[in-house]
Amino acid sequence: MNPVDAGNRGDPSWAGVEAPLVVGYEFAGEVVEVREPADGTAVGDAVWGLLPVRGTRWGAYADGVVCDAGLVSTRPPALAAAEAAALPLAGVTAMQLLDRLSPERGEWVLVHGAAGGVGHLFCQIAHARGARIAAPASAARHELLRELGVEVVVDRRDPGAIRVARELAGGDFAMVADLVGQGPLPASLDVIAEGGRAGSIVELTGDYEEAIDRNVGIHGVLVRPHRAALDALGEFVQAGALRVVLDEVLPLEQAGRAHERVESGSGQGKVVLTV
Repeated sequence: MNPVDAGNRGDPSWAGVEAPLVVGYEFAGEVVEVREPADGTAVGDAVWGLLPVRGTRWGAYADGVVCDAGLVSTRPPALAAAEAAALPLAGVTAMQLLDRLSPERGEWVLVHGAAGGVGHLFCQIAHARGARIAAPASAARHELLRELGVEVVVDRRDPGAIRVARELAGGDFAMVADLVGQGPLPASLDVIAEGGRAGSIVELTGDYEEAIDRNVGIHGVLVRPHRAALDALGEFVQAGALRVVLDEVLPLEQAGRAHERVESGSGQGKVVLTV
């Protein structure tokens, strides 16, 4: 499950679909039928998959999903089905955002929303790529973030948290990643180095004049699913560089409760529905 599922439940128009619809974009399971050609996918294969976030009317909250074979790949053997179902959307989003930011080894990135569904994967992949990470977060999530490779963790309730993070990192950040929205990216522009990069997976709102003055490149990312992206994500899993944190696993019949959990913003990690 993802926050976008709840958003589509209320208003699917941004995704280019209309009711009736089935929400959900990511899944893991077993192939039960193929139509030729299926790009090497065979009946009985354990797979994971990711559907396009725009134009998908019949999604993953179901006991069966029909999709193009190019949107699924062999599930990493290290992952149980519930873990695999929680990774594709957030994991591929994190990878594609990092590809746009293009961190060099040793560069610092400030991450807003580091303990969230995308954030906890973004931090691990960034760490694996050699980036150094700072993040504002609530006190309850500091230990988790340090386990995921975040070097500088500050209390997000501190009005000066962004400045404190900058001081502890030893100077301006090469990059800032905004995974939550509602203002942290504009508030972080003056701690990005001249000619630095910023990226967001949420709506861009606020004053970006500082970005122009500092020649900061801003990247907005909406995930693009394909088999190669799933395979790349699987390589991080197989290398032991990536683990998914599960907040709660519920039966499909409790999707309503799961939406309440996700919308509360109080969880840590991903919520998964099982069939």
